[in-house]
Amino acid sequence: MNPDFLILSATLPEISYFLDLYPPERKQTTVTGCTLFSGTAGKTVFDLLVSGPGVFNTAHALTAYLEHSVPKLILDTGIAGVFTQAGCSTGDIGIAAQERYVHTGVRREDSTCHDPLPFDLIENNGLTRQGIYEFDQAMVDSCRKILCSEPEIGENSVISGRFITVSAITCSYEQAEKMHNAFFPVMEAMEGAAAAHVAMLYSIPMIEVRSGSNFTGERSREKWDIRLASERVAQACAALCRKSMELI
Repeated sequence: MNPDFLILSATLPEISYFLDLYPPERKQTTVTGCTLFSGTAGKTVFDLLVSGPGVFNTAHALTAYLEHSVPKLILDTGIAGVFTQAGCSTGDIGIAAQERYVHTGVRREDSTCHDPLPFDLIENNGLTRQGIYEFDQAMVDSCRKILCSEPEIGENSVISGRFITVSAITCSYEQAEKMHNAFFPVMEAMEGAAAAHVAMLYSIPMIEVRSGSNFTGERSREKWDIRLASERVAQACAALCRKSMELI
């Protein structure tokens, strides 16, 4: 049976608190070496795929999965770096209105931004020339409404906006400032654009919801709050599962 949700996460620690809330009924290791859990959250049937970090692991794992299963919706989730320039803080929940793989395009001299490629990466979608993937705004709005209505989350902790996907993590506050000036992102992670690209190829709706574990550019892991961010990811996933009919 195809699930209502495919929950996609790069690593197990990012999604472990959700699995504590809704223990899976089945666990298996896929032929590609990923971990796939299956279960129910309320009336929502979910698969949960742990892909491994980065764009290549994500694209590979999601493609292999979609060759055999067709979920109604992909929920890409996990922790992220937050941009202080966007008014975000650790523990906040972000909903992607747009994803961008910042390494796509024709490099400009002395610029973080790139010019568009001279060809589409997905046929008839010109935005992919710059690694840009836009999400359905009505679904983004519905997602935000659900999360803001949750007492454990609250309206002040939820923000929607642009996300960026990187393969080289931003390593200083100076670089973070440059990245924000170039792309105006809310959050930075390493998988979202890859998931969005594959979801678009398979014509399956996707939303991306993350929680901030650190300020972008902060390289001291002692200052990261991975536990808080992972708990917030669990709260967000649980809320969206309980009210899945408002999204699907």
